[in-house]
Amino acid sequence: MGKSLKEKNRPQLIVFTLVNAIGLAILLQGLKQVLFLFDSATKGNVGILGRLVAAPAALAFGIGVLSWAMPKSWKETMIFWRRHDGLPSSHAFTAIAHSDPRIDRRRLTEKYGELPSSPSEQTAFWYRLYKKTGEDAGVEDAHCAYLRYREMTALIGSVMVCFLVASVWIRPSIRTIVLGVLIIVGEYFLLLLAARNAANHFVANVLAIGSAAD
Repeated sequence: MGKSLKEKNRPQLIVFTLVNAIGLAILLQGLKQVLFLFDSATKGNVGILGRLVAAPAALAFGIGVLSWAMPKSWKETMIFWRRHDGLPSSHAFTAIAHSDPRIDRRRLTEKYGELPSSPSEQTAFWYRLYKKTGEDAGVEDAHCAYLRYREMTALIGSVMVCFLVASVWIRPSIRTIVLGVLIIVGEYFLLLLAARNAANHFVANVLAIGSAAD
């Protein structure tokens, strides 16, 4: 049995979390202190080395728990800023099908009849097409990318909470706190854009293949 898309994305999510943790540690503690910890680990400080080895395992476990604990609807709201009908599939035929030249709406109509217009019906009909095209490499790649950036967007909320809690404990300067918040917010918007684009490509790829198939 092949890996699920969640399993395929997990290494990148671990790297993403580690990079954020190291970056914020450098911001709060300073580069010298962080380098000192790594230097101590490489010189055989068993305590620090053990913590560094255990970190990826703990992160993998934590990411798995967070991924399943946070409702999918919350993650999608963080990306699309809508409580209802926010998914691109809700506008698959009224918006996306018109904007992608690969999608032949006339052929879709000939094959399946009148295309739906309400958001819920569009999502349901699009999902039927997805079940027929899900194994296509382009569809799977876009789906995997959307899930990856969706999870990263959700995780960035946890990164913000951890940074603010650490700031209360370490008490850095106001300038450092503001800089950290701005970096995390900027990262959030970058991931949000990536997730939205991947989601649109995912929906469009399914429609394009569905309209081209015999």
